[in-house]
Amino acid sequence: MTSGTANGSSDIRVELDENVLNRLADLICGDETTPYYRTGRQITALFEAAGWRRAGEVDGPRRAWVLDTLQKRRRDSEALHRLLLRLADPREYLDDDEARSQLVQDLNELLAVEGYQILYTHGRPELITQTPTMKRPAMQAPIQLTASLTNILSDPDFGQQLKSRLDEAHVCWQSGACTAAIIMLGSLLEGVLYDVALAQHTNGPRPTDHLQSLIELAADKQWIAQDVVDYAHVLRNHRNLVHPKKQLNQRYAPDDDTVRIAWNVVVAALNDLEQVKR
Repeated sequence: MTSGTANGSSDIRVELDENVLNRLADLICGDETTPYYRTGRQITALFEAAGWRRAGEVDGPRRAWVLDTLQKRRRDSEALHRLLLRLADPREYLDDDEARSQLVQDLNELLAVEGYQILYTHGRPELITQTPTMKRPAMQAPIQLTASLTNILSDPDFGQQLKSRLDEAHVCWQSGACTAAIIMLGSLLEGVLYDVALAQHTNGPRPTDHLQSLIELAADKQWIAQDVVDYAHVLRNHRNLVHPKKQLNQRYAPDDDTVRIAWNVVVAALNDLEQVKR
């Protein structure tokens, strides 16, 4: 594969590992904890729209059928390419663009390990190749916290409360309680961004405390660096592991490396946000 080749045509060879196909089946089906749940009929329509004319109709449990269908065509690069593009196509989510946004974030996180990424050109998805990665090199080494939460937040007491939450997240991390640390860090980021958004608000609708909207607002206002924004969205998805069924269905458990990235995302965001108050 050619790193950084922005090319949506089928000359990109798509090869997906068995474990990646397994997770892709989850993304196609969705469940009650995701905004992109698909019925059997909708799954059939998705495959047909992707040009999988011989896929047939869902027969039996949705996920088992989808995984079996993917495995039968796992060597068909063109078919997989078309399916990935259709899965990210806005025309699949005409009444719920938030579901599309969530799905594409999850999909890109999955595809990163294989060296692919979905981007949009003129409103249509394209598949590009990049260097396969689980994490950005800049996120591997621990980042030093130089900011003070009491300086960032409008209420010093709230700052002390969130500082305690940051300390608890660190204790969880060092104790091996990775899921608890991820959830704690995600909630801390939400609290800080919401407070800053309210403090900076001057006119128009009041900011929402929805984490995705807060991250997008921080990106739009350039309160935090773009690489931090990208991984803040990943942290937001991991924070959703607070829903036990979601974690079970994804067959996913955060490890030490995952928490290290999450910790660096939050610390980098805090360091950037302190500059907003100056």
